[in-house]
Parts: sequence; structure tokens; C-alpha cells
Amino acid sequence: MRVWLRRFEPHRYENARLWKLVNDHLAFVPIIFAVLANIIIWIVSLVLLHAHPRLLGPAVLAYTYGLRHALDADHISAIDNLTRRLIEEGQRPVTVGLWFSLGHSTVVVMTCLVIAVTSEALADKFDNFQAIGGIIGTSISMSFLLLIGIANCFVLYRLLKSIRIEMRRDRLRQRYARAGHQAQDGIEPTETIKTNGILFRFFSRLFRLIDRPYKMYPLGILFGLGFDTSTEIALLGIASLQGSQGTSVSLIMVFPALFTVGMLLVDTIDGAGMYLAYTSDVFRGDRVGRLYYAIVLTGMSVIVALTIGFLQMFSLILNTANPTGRFWDGVAKAGDKYDVIGGCIVGAFISIVLVSALLHWLRRTRSRRRTQPEEVTLDGLDNPPSNSLDGQVVKVKHTSLQVDVKALQSRSTAID
Repeated sequence: MRVWLRRFEPHRYENARLWKLVNDHLAFVPIIFAVLANIIIWIVSLVLLHAHPRLLGPAVLAYTYGLRHALDADHISAIDNLTRRLIEEGQRPVTVGLWFSLGHSTVVVMTCLVIAVTSEALADKFDNFQAIGGIIGTSISMSFLLLIGIANCFVLYRLLKSIRIEMRRDRLRQRYARAGHQAQDGIEPTETIKTNGILFRFFSRLFRLIDRPYKMYPLGILFGLGFDTSTEIALLGIASLQGSQGTSVSLIMVFPALFTVGMLLVDTIDGAGMYLAYTSDVFRGDRVGRLYYAIVLTGMSVIVALTIGFLQMFSLILNTANPTGRFWDGVAKAGDKYDVIGGCIVGAFISIVLVSALLHWLRRTRSRRRTQPEEVTLDGLDNPPSNSLDGQVVKVKHTSLQVDVKALQSRSTAID
């Protein structure tokens, strides 16, 4: 996609508006792809299952499994945090969710294919695969979320430094404006943001391994080794194979295909939506407001990543050491509600964007009302009330000319 987009660089064509149109709507390209993939897979599935109406119910169930699993908290957290990280590096990561879901779905498809071909041989041994894969997948996702959460802490630190500098500049501008002078370049603070410590250099080198959206594909494969969703789809395929005598492997593979496009749709929308949220033009012209907005979103991403990372760490301890107590009972219940937690995270991000846009609109509206000059007509200005209009800036009716009443009065006195 990067090679294809290079053809649309501004210097390759005369009309720069076309480049702006492509750039503004770039996030919708993967969403359109995901929607088309859903339509195509559903059409093919309905054609294949037309002669087997009993399999339509399991097919719909497989699709809903994909939609639900895409909202798992580890998916949402990984996609959102890496999107924030790549934006910080100056990229346009609109396909992070797409590549992640494709990698995760690869494990599902391959598992279903193997079990569909050798269902009887592997059905009894699948619990062992699930246990081993669960340890590997959970360890990788836990480590990634904790590391990306810590790395985004540095991004949050830089944003906090930036807003402190910007607020100092605003105070200096206001001070010079009250004194009747314009702020000059030399009076503004020249403080720079430095985060070149050992930890920052370590995480910068570490995340060079995933410095492009397509590199989320292998990470998605590693996340999928937990076999939690693969178990659901594989067992669904085995049940369909045993319940319908003579069911072919091609029919069984309809289920993982529907699961894949369901998860692809939700994760792609999540990744593209977070890109739009982080690069929104709602705060155009308001640098302080934009910094506040970025701080809130980045801070929430950090909290989500660290929370889900520690939750997965506790879940791994629970599944391997089997500790008991109220705390561990709560960990088990939270692990069973990953899709609910993920949905709440998405809802929280959407709420933050909408509330931020509303507050910014109210702030701009109030600011315009304060700076708008009071309109007073000059009718009857020959005998104005004493001290009633002195010092006011008045807008002449039917024109945009602004005049100072005090200056007009002094000139009128001189003429008389």
C-alpha cells in the first residue's frame, strides 16, 4: 500500500487537492476492504451451504464468534497502543488492526484445517495443544502489552512537557499583549523536550521490530497461539462433521472463513478509528486543546495496556499455579469477560472523542462571543452621553469599519 500511495504524492500531479482528499480518506480504505471481504465471503458461504441448510446456524454462530473475539481487551489494547506509537513516529498506520486480525485468523484457519482433515486423531489430544498454546500466547501478549504501555509512557511524558512549554508561551503572549507589545521570538521559552535516557533508547530499539503496520501480522499469529478462539471454531467444525454424515472439508472451512471476516471487520474499524481519533482536525488552530486531547487519549491507552497486561499475567499464574482466594476468583471472572472489557474500552475512546469535540466547540463559541466587538450605531453621535461610549470600539452599521469613539469625539471638538 505504501508503494501504491507514493504514486499520489503532491509533486506527481498538479492538483494538490487530490492529495489532500486521499490523505483525509486514507483511513477508510482498509474499512472498505474489510466490508467487501465480508460481503464476498458471505456470498460464497451461502452458495456452498445452500444444499445444507442445517449448517446455516453454525455458520452464523462462527461469524458472531469472530465479531465478539475482535473486541477482546488484548486485541483492542494492542491495536490502539501500537497505532499511537506509529503515529508518534510520523507514520499513517491505518492498517494496524487489519494486519493483526489477519495474523490472528491464520492460526484459526490452520487449526480448523488440520482438525477437519484428522478430526478423530487430534480431537483427544487437542487439550494438550490448548494448554501449551495458551501459555505461549498469553506470555507473548502479556509481554507486548506491558512493553508497549511503558513505551507509550514516554510519549505521554513528552506531551506533558509540550503542554507545559505551550502554556508558558501563552502566558508570555498575554503579558505582552496587556502591555501593548507584541511577543517577539526572543522572549518565548526555548526549552526542548529530551527523552534520551537508557530506558527510552532501549524501547526505541525494541519497537523497531514492529515499525510498520504489516509487522503486526506475525504478532497476531503469536497472540493467536492461545487457541481460545481456535478451540471454539475447531470444535464447531468437528461437531458439524460428526453431525452431518459426508460433510466435506470445504464446507467445514466455511466456519473459520466467516470467523475471520467477522474479526477482520471489527479490528480494522478499531485500528482506523483510533488513527482518525489521534489525527483529528477538531482542534485545528488550538495547540493547547490539541495537546490536552492527545494527553487524554494517550493516558487512557497507557492505562488500558498496563491493566490488561497485568491481568493477563495474573491469568497466566492462575492457570499454571492454580492459587485460590477472592482475588484469584476475580481474575478468573475478568478473564471470562474479555469481550465485555474490550467493548467498554472502545466505548470509552468513542466517548472521549465526542466529549472532547463538544467541549472544544463550546470553548470556541464562548471565545468568539467574548472577542466580538459590541455593535453600536453612530446615529445621534453629535450629542453623545458623557462618558457613555468613551474607549469603546464601535462597529459602523452596514460596514465592517471599526472606529474609536473617543478619537471621533476629539476630532469633532477640534472642528467646532
